[in-house]
Amino acid sequence: MQIDIKGKINEKRLSYNNTLLPLFEAIVNSIQAIEEDSATKPGLIEVDIIRSTQTSLDFENDSTLPSIIDFEIKDNGVGFNEKNYDSFNFAHSTYKFNKGGKGIGRFTWLRAFKNAKIESRYYENDTWNLRKFNFEQTKNGIEKHSLEKVNTSQDRYTHVTLSGLKPEYQKWCNNNPEDIALKIIEHCFVYFLNPDCPRIIINDEITQVVVNDLFNIYTKGHVLSDRIKIRDNSFSVKLVKLYSHKLDNKIHYCADIREVLNDKLSIEIPELDTFLKDENDEKFSIAVYVEGEFLNENVNEERTTISFSKGDVDFPDQTSQTELRKAVTCLVENKLSDQIEELSKVRIEKVTNFVVEHPRYRQLLKYRNNDLKRVPSNLNEEKLELELFKIQQKLELEVKQEAAEVLKFIENDEEKEEFSQEKNELFNKIIEVGNSKLSEYIIHRKLVLSLFEKMLNRREKESAVHNLIFPLRTFSDEIGFEDHNLWMLDEKLSYHKYLASDKSFKQNKQVNSDSAERPDLIVFNKPFAFSNDKKPYESVVIIEFKRPMRDDYNDDENPIMQVNRYAREIINGEVKDKNNREFDLRPNTPIYAYIVCDLTKKLKSYAADSGYKPLPDGNGYFAFNDNYNMYIEIMSFDKILNDSSERNKVLFEKLNIE
Repeated sequence: MQIDIKGKINEKRLSYNNTLLPLFEAIVNSIQAIEEDSATKPGLIEVDIIRSTQTSLDFENDSTLPSIIDFEIKDNGVGFNEKNYDSFNFAHSTYKFNKGGKGIGRFTWLRAFKNAKIESRYYENDTWNLRKFNFEQTKNGIEKHSLEKVNTSQDRYTHVTLSGLKPEYQKWCNNNPEDIALKIIEHCFVYFLNPDCPRIIINDEITQVVVNDLFNIYTKGHVLSDRIKIRDNSFSVKLVKLYSHKLDNKIHYCADIREVLNDKLSIEIPELDTFLKDENDEKFSIAVYVEGEFLNENVNEERTTISFSKGDVDFPDQTSQTELRKAVTCLVENKLSDQIEELSKVRIEKVTNFVVEHPRYRQLLKYRNNDLKRVPSNLNEEKLELELFKIQQKLELEVKQEAAEVLKFIENDEEKEEFSQEKNELFNKIIEVGNSKLSEYIIHRKLVLSLFEKMLNRREKESAVHNLIFPLRTFSDEIGFEDHNLWMLDEKLSYHKYLASDKSFKQNKQVNSDSAERPDLIVFNKPFAFSNDKKPYESVVIIEFKRPMRDDYNDDENPIMQVNRYAREIINGEVKDKNNREFDLRPNTPIYAYIVCDLTKKLKSYAADSGYKPLPDGNGYFAFNDNYNMYIEIMSFDKILNDSSERNKVLFEKLNIE
């Protein structure tokens, strides 16, 4: 049976995250060639990086390095003798089966590169030979093969040039030689633990990286070996401290001595989303390499994935990735318990400090402490709040469901007493979760009132005061419930049906009018007594703000006359519903007008001339305009501040924020 090499290469695609896999396969082939008994010792493998240009290389900045287009891998292994060449010619060759060879690793070369060129000088049957050939994406695969006898006293060598990295892979290829060295260590880690591991050198013009030295620097010899067993499957585990500036903290699942997959340790141990520290206060990551026959037997041909068992495992010879990960992380927790405990303290302290400043999450410390331990410690404040919000939402849903059960349970005083005695813990939980959200809202109110008071003292512009109470030039359906502070004027205003802020009548979709008059706020309250939108509004509210301490009104700017004009425009205009249908604004629909200002001399004279009466507390005036069925109240800024503070005083006292 013959194999169409082009078809074999085209049947699968190499994923971008495996761009360096062809290089790894070539290096492993070199290692295995050096391991053969007849190979030259000590072993040496050199990897030359060929870039699109070789000028002005700045190795401090990866982004300025030209793209890699070729890799040349040179070794002093046994070479392409007859057995090795025959094995190369057969897909799925079993020649290296005892070394975990699948016989198809070379096919990954042509999935990322245009071709491969091989040149090998070797000694066989008392003769030196030089073999050259190309491996290309053709039906036969082997092209331009030549074999000749040579007279030489030089050493054996094999050069494999992976040529023409395809453009779509170039941008995914690690560009810095040290990064490539680290990837080689990750993939071939178990080989580096062998004292006879060949010396591997990466050459990139003037830069040279000795991968073995990097391995020794980064590990400092800190390798712990252990074993775990899951039913009938046994796994070898090596825990390695990596003193690298790049965070690892991963489980590397290896098959046939090569890394295939990895998992983040932070999935099970959230503390390991950052560096650990040793007894000398040096930072390190923990890399865990896992091997076992189960992994060898279940790796795919390209060594890009492992077929773990899915879901519940029913057979003793099966293992899921989740249970293997949990077993490995349990081992890591035991070996590094002190360091992990320190990281846990830092995490909880960060979350606790955040919660102190955001009381709505305070109850999570009591009811969701384990969830808080899983929040990543390297999040900024915005992302941290997002994670806490998710936990909070789950807790609130749980409390809501429990509260529903409680309400079903309490039907009479006797049952209520029984509930208080037997389910007091649940009752407290419901209260605490609700109180935490209320606490934050109360603190928000206190801060708003403090800001409002400062604005008055600084005599801020009318627009600043307006914007604090309700954002300028917006409609109510454009902002959220917590984005305005209408409660300062009247708690009921927060539950309006429709509101326009600083919009002219002709911009207001509720009123059919061409008037350019622009009320500061116009509010349409929903009809509580009716069940559909075709019925009249319950009421209409007009609010007009004036700059603090303003006393330069002219007759056209008389705020009393302004609200009269607004009322007239509403009554005479054709009110529309949300579907733009004519709406019945009945003659008896009440209109409430609030003029918010400082009670200056001119303002007081306007009120007196219009027959307004002083409010009982002396901080404003009121009147009723029969013509428009409108109640008008002139409210001083001090009155709004004092009344709002008094209404919320008991809440502030409860939180000790008076």
